[in-house]
Amino acid sequence: MQSLTLGIFASLLSAAIALIITSIGSQAVHPLWLLMMQYVVGSVIALPRNRPVVKLRLHGWRLITGLWAFGAYYVALGIQGASAAEASMILNSAPIFATFYAISQIRARLSAIIAFIGISMMLSANEAYIEFELWQLLALSAALAYAASFVILGRLSNLGEHPNTTNSIYNLLAGLAIGILLLVYQPALPTSWWPVFAVGGIAALRIQVLTFAASSVETSARVSVLTNLAFVWLALVEWFQGRMYSPFEWVAMVLVVAAMGLMRPNHEKSNRK
Repeated sequence: MQSLTLGIFASLLSAAIALIITSIGSQAVHPLWLLMMQYVVGSVIALPRNRPVVKLRLHGWRLITGLWAFGAYYVALGIQGASAAEASMILNSAPIFATFYAISQIRARLSAIIAFIGISMMLSANEAYIEFELWQLLALSAALAYAASFVILGRLSNLGEHPNTTNSIYNLLAGLAIGILLLVYQPALPTSWWPVFAVGGIAALRIQVLTFAASSVETSARVSVLTNLAFVWLALVEWFQGRMYSPFEWVAMVLVVAAMGLMRPNHEKSNRK
């Protein structure tokens, strides 16, 4: 029940981030500023409690995957013409990879397949095939990194690393990396700072929620599947704003929601040690 609640909460946070970024576009705020604020806030709310017990190499892989997942996703959302709902759909295809890696349970894998079918249907609506634009390719690369990040989070937890220690190391190293990039590229200051603080705060909270939810590799994968709901919230928002969805697209969303219903917690162990 805890992983269910945290997964749904994380999906709402994801939807809020996407809505804010697509509403301001890349012209108003450079993605590096969003990332920097995210890691500054994250460092404040995830103070270290213990010395790391896991080799820093695994933390390093978490850093690389996390930076690419967030960076590529923010850039994709900021590209003109990008759809928050569709970008979120692509990003949240990550659970497909994470679930098949971490969970041997047939029901869990079936839910991932159903979610993947729903996402594919939504992306290929009114088309005979899926044709990716630049922002969609960036979102797809973010999804792959996102999936790897989930698996690494679960692995760190299995090895005994405390969530606060995991997050504090990640936020510190990521903040340093983004700080160096800011000095090198020197992007223009944001024309408005409220999106920077809003996205930074929400994203940092979301990382904290997902890290605490990832008590194991398999639980982390299940929570990641629940984050698929983010695109459903975004699709509903776009519908209220006047976007018309075809019956084909509504069926696609129903499939994703049905997949969430299949993802019930159990005590099965991961098939990866």
